Amino acid sequence: MAEVVERNIEDSLSEYSYIRRAKLFNEEEIREIVRRRRQHEYSLQKRNKRISDYESYIATELGILRLISLRRLKTMDFRFKDKLEKSVISRLVRLHKQICYRFQSRVDVWMRFLLFNRKLGRHLTVARLWERVLQVHGRTDPRLWSAAAAFHLTDGARAKALSALNKLRTEKQALKKSRKKLAQLMKNPTCSQEKAVLRLETLQLTKLRDAISRQVRLTWDRTLISGLREARRILVQGLRLNEDSVFLVVELLKLEASATDFFQKRVLSRQKQAASVDADDRTDAETFMAEVSEDVDVVASGGTFNLVLERFLTLPKCTSVDIASVIKIATKFSFANKALVDQLSDRQKQLEAEEIAEKENIEKAISETMCDKAATIASTNALLEGRLNDLQHLLEAEGVDAALSAWTTWYPTGVRCELLQVLDPSSNPRWLALLTFRLQLVNVSKMQKPEFNGDVEEAVRAYNEYRLKHEERVKEARKLMDTLAVSNWGSKVGDFWRLYMEFERKLGDCSRLPSLKWRAEKTLRDAPRAKFLADCTDANAKEFL
Repeated sequence: MAEVVERNIEDSLSEYSYIRRAKLFNEEEIREIVRRRRQHEYSLQKRNKRISDYESYIATELGILRLISLRRLKTMDFRFKDKLEKSVISRLVRLHKQICYRFQSRVDVWMRFLLFNRKLGRHLTVARLWERVLQVHGRTDPRLWSAAAAFHLTDGARAKALSALNKLRTEKQALKKSRKKLAQLMKNPTCSQEKAVLRLETLQLTKLRDAISRQVRLTWDRTLISGLREARRILVQGLRLNEDSVFLVVELLKLEASATDFFQKRVLSRQKQAASVDADDRTDAETFMAEVSEDVDVVASGGTFNLVLERFLTLPKCTSVDIASVIKIATKFSFANKALVDQLSDRQKQLEAEEIAEKENIEKAISETMCDKAATIASTNALLEGRLNDLQHLLEAEGVDAALSAWTTWYPTGVRCELLQVLDPSSNPRWLALLTFRLQLVNVSKMQKPEFNGDVEEAVRAYNEYRLKHEERVKEARKLMDTLAVSNWGSKVGDFWRLYMEFERKLGDCSRLPSLKWRAEKTLRDAPRAKFLADCTDANAKEFL
């Protein structure tokens, strides 16, 4: 571990020398940077990798990069940018690659790496990253396919066009200088021959400017049609993995609308220029049309758009809202098939009727379920109240043993105990009242101590029997509470644990109170745990026994 860390630290030694030469940080700040980087490197070498370690390291490096730029503005020293910034950026790229490799299932990790490369202007890297993201998360979220297609259609196409146009930059600058020099000479020609020569040169420069303009337009047309093809390929590939995705079909419909508009405005004009008299226009048009592999007439007439539009007639997971959005898109374009739009309107009405009927059926089923549930709750309440009254009557008439016998008959200990099958004991306070009465029986039996009648031996024997009987009842009650503690009682009812702790404090073993409180904090859910802790610290909280 230490060798890997020190090797990574040593790789950045040249960076610190350039920092000293540029006087961006003092020695104390450099030592702090080294200390933090060493600390982060050690955290990355742990056996159990954590995403927070990588994120904190990345945040530190971004802070250093930002601080370097601020110090450069302060000192106006912009030397060694290819050494300092490049070193930090390469480290950030390494960290992003590691985190994407180790946590491939996290989409947000890939998105951060994509955004980082996009800010750096590395469009080729972004394109490769999108391919990798779609390989890993092709079925995770259809929006990823749409985002990748949008990148190739906008940022990717723009980057390709600008990269190709950079080659014409020197020609544009030379042409600009020549035109400026020629304009100065045209102001004061020395003779008519020089004036004629200058006019010829002006004509040549105009032709050269027109040629560069044609090349610029041709470059943009090429990159745009390439972006359309790449975006179409990505969306079609996404539909192969997500066949019933309405979202991707809608995105493909929008793309085909853009393609139809582009073919009508740009490609058809190029096709007409192929028969032009001008040789330059004809050559450019023929060169461009040789690269067009699509059927121009079909795409320009809206054939592909209507083909995608027709798919919504049979798409199984469409809703009336989806069809309405599709109709809204189709009505914006004149090349949309009116018959298809009418069929989609009919399907929208049909889906609306089906959705309304389904909603009514669901509401009816919910109302029936609520009625059944209300009847069940009423019967449960009546049953619990009846059992509470029966226990109270048995306790007053026949004593504790009869009440405990009735309890055992109703709720026998075991897996099929009715108390264990209660889904949410906190929803009905009668459950807790019934359990409280069960523990109260132990408290009542404790108070029924044998009377002293003058015979010491008889009194000792009677007390021993009383003590053993009480301990047995405490054990039975504790066994019941431990059984309920691992059920919904222990996770949803905070008062259950307070009742258990009060039982141990008054009737059982006080030494078990810390362990019971620890079990309650570990077992209870968030909301019941907060209420339990608040009640434990409240001096005015009610007591159960």
